[in-house]
Amino acid sequence: MDTAQISVLAEKYLNGHATEVEKEALHDWYNHVNEGDTEIVVSAQADTLNGTKARILRQLQEQIARDKKPGTPVLPMRRKWLPWVAAAFIIVAAGTYLLQQPVEKERTAVLPIAPAGNKAMLTLGNGTVVDLNAATDGAITEQGGTTVNKQQALLIYDAGNNEAPPTINKLSVPRGGKYRLILPDGSKVWLNAASELQFPTAFTNAERVVELNGEGYFEVAADADQPFIVKTAGLRVEVLGTHFNVKAYADESTTNTALLEGSVKIVTANGSNSLLKPGDLAKVGADHNISITQDSDLNLAVAWKDGIFAFRNADIAVILREIGRWYDVEINYEGPVTRRRFTGKVSRSYSLAETLSILEASDLHFRQAGNKIIVLP
Repeated sequence: MDTAQISVLAEKYLNGHATEVEKEALHDWYNHVNEGDTEIVVSAQADTLNGTKARILRQLQEQIARDKKPGTPVLPMRRKWLPWVAAAFIIVAAGTYLLQQPVEKERTAVLPIAPAGNKAMLTLGNGTVVDLNAATDGAITEQGGTTVNKQQALLIYDAGNNEAPPTINKLSVPRGGKYRLILPDGSKVWLNAASELQFPTAFTNAERVVELNGEGYFEVAADADQPFIVKTAGLRVEVLGTHFNVKAYADESTTNTALLEGSVKIVTANGSNSLLKPGDLAKVGADHNISITQDSDLNLAVAWKDGIFAFRNADIAVILREIGRWYDVEINYEGPVTRRRFTGKVSRSYSLAETLSILEASDLHFRQAGNKIIVLP
């Protein structure tokens, strides 16, 4: 069962509305999770976190005592049950579910750092660089018959009918930034922090080719006569019309392609290729081997587009690289790094201090010195 199903069943259990089948399902899940203290996430509105924790624990102890019968699986009370609190972060560490609200703490050398905002630089075909943060809404420029318009944090290319040769543009999103783009064919692109997309001002060749460094989510306009190609370092993603995410950061060990809708073909630098179907997550490492898994929750791969950090069974280094790019901070390690793995979600709208305090609730320790985050042993 996923977290949402567990939450629903646990809430019904606490409210006394769970059927015998639902109780059995909850017991079965609980008795088969990883060893260690575990909490079930339930819906509850809390005045204080500690007060709610105590109340839920007391209710469950009483309920389990009433329900206990010979031959009935019983939830061992060495495990803890904590409530869902709005805007909280669920994190799983070595089989342990933790639930905490962000808590502001006293920090030394703290520089208030806000989450990523809408900022990017546009490099035109003639080499001119346009700061989109300073540019006003409306037409920015015209290149070879293609008009470039800006609407708040969205860049729109209108190819028009001019047959002048297209030029190559580059949209660069810095660390601590994000941006959206509508390409000349109507395809939509979301660019994550520390990402670049290079593309023509009009698609006039047999293929619609763009080049990506970093991470982008694509909703491609269908055109069977003109395939859409995303090139990254060592990987080529071929599509006709589909929704997919490509994560190709230079500091990550694999290039990941997540297919949400349609069909794509990925081709590696050594010629290996594979056809993906919806729900597939493909990973390609330095050896160019393609590893494909059928992922039941690809929303995790595109959660960044909707303003959420989302991780499943990830080591802390992966999480901190995401945080470093999003808040534009440098991550340093002081001593050995925990080998625990984490699963969780948290809003990307939180300040850096709030996000770090959430991670600290899972017995992680940091020191902030200006624009550097030092991970403590």
